[in-house]
Amino acid sequence: MSIDEAKVRAFLHAQPQWLYEHAAEFNLRPIESKILSFQQGKMQVMQRKTEKMASQLIQMLGDADANHTLMAKFMAFDQRLLTVNTVTQWQRAIRDGLKNEFALSYYALKIVADIPKNVRVPVTLLAENRIKAISEKLTAPVCGALPAAALLELLPAQPRLESFLQLPLLWKDQVLAILVIGHENEAHFAPDMATEWVTAMADNMAIVLARLLKLVR
Repeated sequence: MSIDEAKVRAFLHAQPQWLYEHAAEFNLRPIESKILSFQQGKMQVMQRKTEKMASQLIQMLGDADANHTLMAKFMAFDQRLLTVNTVTQWQRAIRDGLKNEFALSYYALKIVADIPKNVRVPVTLLAENRIKAISEKLTAPVCGALPAAALLELLPAQPRLESFLQLPLLWKDQVLAILVIGHENEAHFAPDMATEWVTAMADNMAIVLARLLKLVR
């Protein structure tokens, strides 16, 4: 049977460990330095894999801790809402929750729904018609984009705000109020930011407001 020397050589180059593993069958004594070099190579590969796995595990644990912390903040915010019985208390709960749980001090909150005559609402929460018109076009949170001029005027001129969150408070497909938040860091409210948590927070604020406005029967 003829043997293709080139194929054998290619095989040994591709599988160098084969010759070391079968050296005894051919009465060969591999050079110790070569064996050590091969073993060191295997160890280096295993070490790189182990380091990569460790790095991924650290990242996973870090993400888990961050998610746990974020969840605790949202729960604390919702607990504030559970204690309110008036619109004034609702306004205060949102203010304190944004400041204490999320370190957000630059915001504007306006009620755009019709106010029943028997419900007392702070004047600062009442929205002008142009704010109501803008809010009707918001059906989901908007991150990063510069708000309409009328909304931007509700926020403080200083410090300079670089990123924004526009949050409609929806109840049964009706916008009851609008919350606009600004931040000095342009990356804080990024356009590609996930909005599941802030949507849930907005839903909870809207449900409580609907009860206070006597829309829930």
